[in-house]
Amino acid sequence: MSLFYLLVTILFIATAIFYIVFFSLIYYWHLKKTSYVIVPVIFTFEFFITGFLIVAIISILVKYLPYIINII
Repeated sequence: MSLFYLLVTILFIATAIFYIVFFSLIYYWHLKKTSYVIVPVIFTFEFFITGFLIVAIISILVKYLPYIINII
């Protein structure tokens, strides 16, 4: 199993937990009629994009770190 696959799987699980918690908080503390799906999806997508960029950077560094060390 590659590192990228493992990190993306962890990211999907963390994103699902984030969505569930965020949805629960919006549903519990809603003061006015809001969309129960769209609002959490927007914030969850932002969380996922940030996490995916971090996963991509870590994967690239791990893959090319031996080459960088040899050059230095």
